Amino acid sequence: MSYTIWRVSPDGESFQLTNMGSTANKERALEKVRSLNERLRQSEPQGSDRFVARDQNGKELKSPA
Repeated sequence: MSYTIWRVSPDGESFQLTNMGSTANKERALEKVRSLNERLRQSEPQGSDRFVARDQNGKELKSPA
């Protein structure tokens, strides 16, 4: 299975970050998302966008609680 990183707006619009490529490692994809979301919150504290990882079927991955 391959995983890709997407930026998602509050209204559901999204686009894939093609410069990130894809990874076959689920944990690595989730770590990239955590890092990107942290940087986004620092650079745009009032922003509502977020980064997510999706599998090859388009299903969003959930971070373990």
